Amino acid sequence: MWIGGRFIGGERGRFFNLDFDLTVPQSKFWHLPEKDTAIKYPLFVGGYGSGKSYVAITAAIRDVIGFPGANIGIYAPTHDLLKLNLWERFIETLEGLGIPFTENKVDRILDLGFGKLIFRSMSNPERIISYEVFRSHVDEIDTLTPDKARQVWNRIIARNRQKVPNTTAPNMVSAYTTPEGFGFTYDRWKKQKSDRYAYITAPTSSNPHLRDDYEKDLRDTYTDQQIIAYIGGGWANLTSGSVYPDFDRKLNGTTYLAAPRETLHVGMDFNVLQGAAVIHVIRDGLPYAVGEIVESRDTLTTCDTLRESYPDHPIIVYPDASGKHRTTQNVTESDLQRIRDAGFGVDMANENPPIKDRVAAMNAMFHNANGVRRYKVNEEKCPNYVLALEQQSYKNGVPDKTTGMDHVVDAAGYFIHRKYPIERKVSEMRQIKGY
Repeated sequence: MWIGGRFIGGERGRFFNLDFDLTVPQSKFWHLPEKDTAIKYPLFVGGYGSGKSYVAITAAIRDVIGFPGANIGIYAPTHDLLKLNLWERFIETLEGLGIPFTENKVDRILDLGFGKLIFRSMSNPERIISYEVFRSHVDEIDTLTPDKARQVWNRIIARNRQKVPNTTAPNMVSAYTTPEGFGFTYDRWKKQKSDRYAYITAPTSSNPHLRDDYEKDLRDTYTDQQIIAYIGGGWANLTSGSVYPDFDRKLNGTTYLAAPRETLHVGMDFNVLQGAAVIHVIRDGLPYAVGEIVESRDTLTTCDTLRESYPDHPIIVYPDASGKHRTTQNVTESDLQRIRDAGFGVDMANENPPIKDRVAAMNAMFHNANGVRRYKVNEEKCPNYVLALEQQSYKNGVPDKTTGMDHVVDAAGYFIHRKYPIERKVSEMRQIKGY
């Protein structure tokens, strides 16, 4: 099904009646700000072939024509993509629509006479300076690292301050991307959830102009997680060597919450300024993660937060066994004593299990050999835990501890391994006489 994207507008004696052919997701994206005036940062997140560049080009042309005097920013990840893709496609589209313009190839500006399209690369964020635009269109921002994308995004927003006469329409920054794991767009549009941010998802199948076997070829090429991202336009774990490859936020998801006075089982990891805890309930013998504490200052703070959040619950803590041997503050009390002083029970082994055993126990609970998913996590209440499960990867043969994602999964792992270890069968060797 196709919906006509018609733009009717005028400026300085000229009149435009432009008809763009838009897919259903493209049309929804175009009209997002009309349906909700609070939206200033719409995102079109789509699979390969879903028409991201086309909707970006047509939306930018709509903006420059619809608001006479406006400068519109156009951003690409690199200079090559800017020159070989967006610049040439904008020229081709303007010529096809019969809209005259002049080129400034040195400064990368297309001047339409009543407004300008200003092209910039995102490869060097420090150069996004010394100009103002009314609106911006940002292509493939998820190809940047999350930190660089965040820096670029903030600088683009800072440029988006031009005032255009005779309009009360807001400044806007629109983004277009294929999702690359749980990167910048996931964090800004999905995880943080702001009224000013909204997104439209466009699968590859939404574009009927593709050849019939295009999607089949993609499906034959990509893994299941890549199919979610590159065909479905959804955020997925694309990290190779994932520590918890079978965890699935939907299949392992739950909406369970702690019931009044229900016993809580809390896995806890000790770290100065990075303390973590994952709160569980056990129902019908199976664990459900129903809450989390992250970036806690120290063990005392974690215990205080638990008691304040769950004042009427019996609490059993399954801690990092190394807490017997050190403290998170320069005082004589051990972390374990702090937990007991808070009125919580402690259930732990004499020492931490080998990392591989803890990881194996977690994976077996998420998805065992019989295909049963016995461990469920409330994504809304445990967002950092879910993200860490999806993103933590191996580095030099062990789970990567350089990203800070290890604390919360370690905390949960102490509980899971203690209560649901993988039973190992040990064969007894006996000496037989005569041999």
